[in-house]
Amino acid sequence: MDINRLKEALAFIERETHLRTKSYRMLSDGVQGGFLQAFSMMVRPRAVLEIGTFTGYATLCLARGLQDNGTVDTIEKDDEMTDIFLRAFDMAGMLSDGRIRCHAGDALNIIPSLPGPYDIVYIDADKRLYHRFYDLVFDKVAPGGYILADNVLWSGKTSLETPPADRQTSAILDFNHTVSTDSRVEAAVIPVRDGLAVIHKKRV
Repeated sequence: MDINRLKEALAFIERETHLRTKSYRMLSDGVQGGFLQAFSMMVRPRAVLEIGTFTGYATLCLARGLQDNGTVDTIEKDDEMTDIFLRAFDMAGMLSDGRIRCHAGDALNIIPSLPGPYDIVYIDADKRLYHRFYDLVFDKVAPGGYILADNVLWSGKTSLETPPADRQTSAILDFNHTVSTDSRVEAAVIPVRDGLAVIHKKRV
């Protein structure tokens, strides 16, 4: 990947996201983006799955470390920002060669049709569905691969002695408990922005 084209595409995403959506806080910032780039470069994935494209910032960061013939499958249900991420992926030179493959629709329906195996799965979509996403993707993660899940601290709500009882907080608490008690994985939470769970699928 041409680093200058990547920087140009990421700057474009930041600018357009701030100009065109009130949900710009959903955008990964430079610190989180830098972590995702570094993580991808360490893992050197052959295949990445992203659940929740938004405007494509994290997508490009995860694509940074792809092997020469590696690919990213990214899923987005909301088509409002499609033109932003498609243009950005093209600017980065990742669209025409098929290295980033965009899937429009409900991830719950799309994931079963994807072949895998994936070296990295990144979950940043409907928090109420994190547990279901985890169950759906687990067998598609390569042994020794990783699942990354964003927003697991949920503005600190998940660490409160008496957390709020809203559906999103409850769902993230359930997800965090599932991961922490799953003997098939090793996991840690990185306190980047709103908390990033790094979940390593054991080889045996």
